[in-house]
Amino acid sequence: MVNEFNGTKWGTWKNLAGAVSSDPSCTSDGSGNVFCAAIATNGNLQVAELTSGVWSKPVKIKATLYSAPSCAELAVGQVLCVAGNSSGGLAWSLYNGTAWSAFANLTTTAFSAPSCTTDNNGGVICAVFTTEYATLVNRFTAGGWEGFLNLGGIAAGEPDCISMNSSGNVVCFAEAYDSGIFGARFNGGAWTLADWTGYSSIGGAVNANAGCATQAANELVCGIYGVGADTDAFYADVYNGAAWSGFTSVGGTGMGTPSCAPLGTGQVACVIMGPDNKLTSTVGP
Repeated sequence: MVNEFNGTKWGTWKNLAGAVSSDPSCTSDGSGNVFCAAIATNGNLQVAELTSGVWSKPVKIKATLYSAPSCAELAVGQVLCVAGNSSGGLAWSLYNGTAWSAFANLTTTAFSAPSCTTDNNGGVICAVFTTEYATLVNRFTAGGWEGFLNLGGIAAGEPDCISMNSSGNVVCFAEAYDSGIFGARFNGGAWTLADWTGYSSIGGAVNANAGCATQAANELVCGIYGVGADTDAFYADVYNGAAWSGFTSVGGTGMGTPSCAPLGTGQVACVIMGPDNKLTSTVGP
């Protein structure tokens, strides 16, 4: 099911044709269109496009996929989607503005679904956790992948990568083995380990990863559930370009990983799933 917010209110839910077996991943293509993808029940990638308020009939790109996809804008009009494949690696397909490419494979040893984000500098950066719980990152640019870099760490769940909307900078977050949230930042330079910071803690004591969004260039908001013994409350941490504010309670109760997105006003909207399995939202900071 899909819905559209027109800047003032939500429309009505619409059912798209075809059955899926994963969470969806939605992204803008930078030219006013939105692409939403999920794994079809036969393992193909199923994608629908929203153009001028109208959803296209979903198309299927042949594949054998084993994780939810992660899709991101590569360049204006282009979208890259990545998912786990049947061999424990990753598979990817690129929409070039006209058609989707056949899926190609990236050899690695992944146990998590990938998290991909535009770097707002002509590339897409993806992270995945390996079978040894380390974090691998790779960048797609100029028509190809630049190679996996191992950031180390001991992570669980799924990564969360966000563009800083500043000179190609990207930050990836992980839930650590001790249940804290840690982040590693790419400085937008050459694709080497030296251009990534090591993991550093932003706090928290959680059962799932943070959900983060860029509220303005070089600024972030991250939401989690629970700090210390307060395991169900929603907390937020704000990065102002120089330092983190520290997690503070926003109120409400929920579970899982929040999903946050920028509003273009210096604020973000975060959607959470409550204990009654209903979605609620909050705007801040």
